[in-house]
Amino acid sequence: MILQFWLTSILLVIIASALLTIPFIRHYKNGRQGDRRNQLNRALYDIRLTELENDEAQDLIVDKEIFRSELQHNLLDDTVDKETQKDYKNSKMLWLPAVLILVLGSYGLYSSVGAYQQVAQWQSVVERYPDLQDKLFNDQDNRPNEQELRDLMLGLRTQLSQNDNDPDGWLLYSRLAMVFKETDVASDAIKKALLLAPESLNIRLVDIQLKMQTGDADGQNQAEYLLTELLREYPNELQAWSMLAFMALEKQDYALAIQRWEKMQTLVDNNSTQAGTLRDSIRYAKQQMSKDTDSVIDNSTASVTNPDSSIDNPPAAIGMTYRVEISVDDNVVVPENGFLFVYAQAVGGPPMPIAALKIKLPTFPATIELSDANSMVKGVKLSDYPNFIIKARISVDGNASNSAGQWQGESSAIVAGEKQNVKVLVSQQLE
Repeated sequence: MILQFWLTSILLVIIASALLTIPFIRHYKNGRQGDRRNQLNRALYDIRLTELENDEAQDLIVDKEIFRSELQHNLLDDTVDKETQKDYKNSKMLWLPAVLILVLGSYGLYSSVGAYQQVAQWQSVVERYPDLQDKLFNDQDNRPNEQELRDLMLGLRTQLSQNDNDPDGWLLYSRLAMVFKETDVASDAIKKALLLAPESLNIRLVDIQLKMQTGDADGQNQAEYLLTELLREYPNELQAWSMLAFMALEKQDYALAIQRWEKMQTLVDNNSTQAGTLRDSIRYAKQQMSKDTDSVIDNSTASVTNPDSSIDNPPAAIGMTYRVEISVDDNVVVPENGFLFVYAQAVGGPPMPIAALKIKLPTFPATIELSDANSMVKGVKLSDYPNFIIKARISVDGNASNSAGQWQGESSAIVAGEKQNVKVLVSQQLE
């Protein structure tokens, strides 16, 4: 593709140079014709002058000077001006600089305003794609950062453009798009994967997960139906049961969520980490059933931090700590009194927060720290998730379930272990 581009550009420059050269060639030919014309007229003049002398010698003419004068006038009229010939000669010296200016100017302009840098970056990504792929799948100690994931996504898309019959490739591309919250791209990719491998379990699960993220009732109902059908074929598929349980939790149907988590307990080792997480999840759901709560976030933060605490007195951090720099847009109306909710959600996962924090409304910009110490449910840690986002919401009354009119912002996708500060701009007003 790159070779075709350069060959085409060189051909176009050659054609443009040829068109630019044509006027100079014409001027050159005109100059040569003028010289030949002058030489021919001079020769004719000499011949006619010789004839006049012969006629005078034979007494055939009376006044030779009259005829000589007439010949000289005719010669002068037919002679090309010397200045015109000089212009022709000067124009011949201009065509080479003009062609050089055309060629160098064209490529110089392209290098400054064209897509040369983007193309060069793309080529670099394509060259590094095998190493990025190996780092993602085989190097567990060195996870790729956000830019490397974007480069991996670009390299994978290039590979798929050359071989679009790769269902696993489309599946990975869809998952990467989900990391960067490009839902439309992820949906298009998983549709192509489904066409190529409609029976693939992993592809079907990602397709269902995307339908769950639509947020509308039709998408949720369709996802639940597809999960039910999938479990008829794979009754012991743990991820499908987990998705069903979280769908029930999202609807605050805690009894149904407990029932599905109990089913999952029969599918895992009782001494495994998953079993401990399931027990904590069931305990959490039972607690929610036994008391009247405002919201999931409000209850979780109440167990993590005192609502009267301040930024200067956060809970002791556990494990990897993420510093969240929160600022507000100019159009945001910040109340004098209120609360700030800061919480993390898994990318492509359920809306239930992983970790949350509730504090009195600080002065913006403010910096908050979030870690495993702010986990909502015992055994479910922020460090267990490879990718997540952090949201910040300003609340007037401290009631997270009352979201109408409140201002919220969210970060870009965060790769676990990133040490750079997370930036959140509060700019969206909820309806």
